[in-house]
Amino acid sequence: MNKHLLVVATAILLSCFAANGPARAQSADIKTIVSVNGPPVVLNQSSSTNLAGVFMVGGNTSATVTQNGSNNAVGILQFGGVTSASVGQTGMTNFAFVGQTGQSATSVVSQLGSMNTGAIAQFGMINSSTVGQHSP
Repeated sequence: MNKHLLVVATAILLSCFAANGPARAQSADIKTIVSVNGPPVVLNQSSSTNLAGVFMVGGNTSATVTQNGSNNAVGILQFGGVTSASVGQTGMTNFAFVGQTGQSATSVVSQLGSMNTGAIAQFGMINSSTVGQHSP
């Protein structure tokens, strides 16, 4: 099941950026964060294109990702006892995927842009999620 979530998130992420037309010079901020029993992750990105992948395993996991740019994409996978994820995106194209497995899972995704895609998959005893999308 975990491999399927990763494959789907990667395929959607690649298709979003492939559909944007011909390549042109722009700044990109690409981050991959892997955390095993680590502290909370806080990531702020403000380039033209922002890509982030966060993979967290163990204990209580917490990730906060804020992206401000023309094209924003984030994938967060969390496996732990208590999982928490927060995503804020502002740009023309926004994509967010959160996958959580644990005793308790909480997710918030907020997107402001012309094309917004948000997906949350939670597997646990207590799950809570909110997705807010706004197109001007």
